Formats: sequence, C-alpha cells, structure tokens
Amino acid sequence: MKILVHLVDVTDFTLPDGTASSDWFEDAFAALELYEKADLRIYDGTAGLLPAPGEVSRPGNAVVVTGSAGPVYEKKPWIGPLVDFLADAHRAGSWILGVCFGHHALAAALGGEVTENPRGREMGTVRIYLTEAGRASPLFRGFRSGDPVNLVHRTHVSKLPEGAERLAYNQMTPTQAFRSGRSFGYQPHPEMTPAILEQLVRMYGNVLIRREHFLDDAEHLENFVGTFGETPSSMRILENFVDMAAGRAEGDRG
Repeated sequence: MKILVHLVDVTDFTLPDGTASSDWFEDAFAALELYEKADLRIYDGTAGLLPAPGEVSRPGNAVVVTGSAGPVYEKKPWIGPLVDFLADAHRAGSWILGVCFGHHALAAALGGEVTENPRGREMGTVRIYLTEAGRASPLFRGFRSGDPVNLVHRTHVSKLPEGAERLAYNQMTPTQAFRSGRSFGYQPHPEMTPAILEQLVRMYGNVLIRREHFLDDAEHLENFVGTFGETPSSMRILENFVDMAAGRAEGDRG
C-alpha cells in the first residue's frame, strides 16, 4: 500500500534553472523509484499553506519539510505557523522529516535552540558521522559513518529538544541529525545533486566571496564546485523514511 507524503516546500527562492525544493524532491523520488511506495502532495509553506495535523497523523501519511534561504528565527510571516504546525503534528504522532531549514524548524517546535554556527558556514560535499543511536536507526540503513552528504547552512541546532537523540555529527556541526519519537531532523540535503549545489554557489558567488569570505575569489569558486559529488547513501534517507512511515522498516521503535 502506498503512503502519502505531505511535502511542505518553504524554498523562498528559485535557482537559475527555475527549480525549487519541490522539484528536487520530485526528482529524488523518481531516481529512487519511490513513487511505487509513496505519492507526494506539495504545499507552498511560504504562502501559509500547510496540511492539517489531524490528517498527517493518520496511518499512511508522513510529512517532509524542505530547506529555505534564511534562519528559522527570522521574522517571516510563514515561519511561526510552520513551527506551530510541526509541534501539533509531532504531538499527534505524525512521521516527520525536517531537512536543513526543516531540521531547524522541527528542533524549534520541540523546544530546542537554533543559532548561527560559531564555526561559520558549512557548504559543499562533506562527510558526517553516526552516533551509536544513528548506527542503530533505520533512517540510516545503508549509510556508513563517514559517508558524504551535500549541504549548505550557516545556522545549526545548538541545543537539542529535551529527550531527543543525536544521530549524526561532524567537526563543523555537532548535530547533523536527531530524532524525537517519530520526528527526525536531518541537516544535509538528501535531494541535492552536485548540479543543484553548483547553481547555488554561482547564484550566491558574490556573497560567498565579498561578504562572507567563505571563498577567496572566482578561481577558488571554480575549484570549489569541482569538489561536489553524488551522495547516494544520503539520498537513501528519503527511502528509509518512507519505509519507516509505511511500517516496512525493521528495528524501528516508532
């Protein structure tokens, strides 16, 4: 039986090719052949469009919240309702996966803290490592500790919600993933390909070079985009989450 994944797209920008997060997730679902297991229903979270907590908590439903451009503590009119929705959906026992901004919004909804990362921006293809809880979690089935992921962020979960388990980390970001009941936060982007990352870097090149000094110059930018790679085990996080929400994953404590 298929499940219904409610994808809340809070991307408040588009890439030069005209795509946004919902397009990237659709492509990832197709690459993983997940449409045999799940259907996607997309909501424009930046327009305040959200599913009903009562609906997403029913068996056969799950929620994914995408990344966005700014921090979760920014005063945008759609952020507060999204955080409230996540808190309600979590209390109702929904399966939730928050990705990047969604990871931060979920942490905030459950009482954690999100701040600017004092170590600076983390961007590109990097490696993350699993805690003991992460190695035991069905979310990371097929993911080896130290596998590469694609990500881009400046803020991070600086304090976990009470009772949450840290699942993954690296030197730059102590909490790369966490779990609280059926709710999962994942800092990397399982849906992000090297081509998407490259467009982001080129789109924000002036900011990365002149304002943040994350990159030195145009030559450094060219060398940087050459380091981006495919991250198949990170993409598989999506399949694992769908399997858990569908009750297909062994060893899950739900």
